[in-house]
Amino acid sequence: MPLQITSLRNPRIKALRALRLRKVRQQERRFLVEGIRIVEEAFDLGAPVETLVYAPDLLVSARARELVERAAGVERLEVSAEVLNSLSDREQSQGLAAVVRIEDRPLSSIPGGESLLAVVAYQLQDPGNLGSIVRTADAAGASGVVVVAPSADLYDPQAVRATMGSLFALPVVWLDDPEALLSWFQDLRGEGLPLLVVASSAHGRDTHYDVGYCRPLVLVAGSERYGLPAAVRQAADVDVRLPMAGRATSLNVSAATAALLYEILRQRLSCPPLSGSAS
Repeated sequence: MPLQITSLRNPRIKALRALRLRKVRQQERRFLVEGIRIVEEAFDLGAPVETLVYAPDLLVSARARELVERAAGVERLEVSAEVLNSLSDREQSQGLAAVVRIEDRPLSSIPGGESLLAVVAYQLQDPGNLGSIVRTADAAGASGVVVVAPSADLYDPQAVRATMGSLFALPVVWLDDPEALLSWFQDLRGEGLPLLVVASSAHGRDTHYDVGYCRPLVLVAGSERYGLPAAVRQAADVDVRLPMAGRATSLNVSAATAALLYEILRQRLSCPPLSGSAS
């Protein structure tokens, strides 16, 4: 039976608590996830889980206890309820947390080809919006997500929680250099891909349902405050907006992205094969 950590001053606990800070996450290349569902998703989807932290007194469900048993191949750290709650940003922990290694993914990790559907979160500042977009992209069957810096931290607890585990379900690529995004567009087109780059804007030229999406596609959503820069909008093939029927002039970026993705999905469910349509 493992020795239970009960002290809030234990060096391991201090190190885990420090992962709440962005600079520590960046230095350590690790982040903390908490809650039964997201820890379960991490294991199910093969995320690089390094440590499982659990408090037996808080494991009230059989599902949670089974997760502890499943984690036999990783380090397991048994702690008191007080200690686990000190690691959580929730009022009450579900009894489980995990340390996951941050994987640096290249743009080539996003599957290309005729079925490409990538979502670009361009310099978003709200971690909740960023996490929600990752979750919606997963739900809509996207090939991957590209996060362009400077941006909210994808591994911020609020962002991780908003993904509901989708963070582990599809490639998420971080770009420090915004110019790399434009180069990626050029590379995809250079491969002969009939790429459609769609810029989302409150002042777009076209309404979102007047555009055909039966092509390899990259959807670009801009920052909450500034939208998309001119260089990105110029690189896009179409600049779309959502129609507003009420007094509101725009939607939250995550809500707007969801609406666009589901119009894309709706159309793609009845798209003919791209190779066949070219004949």
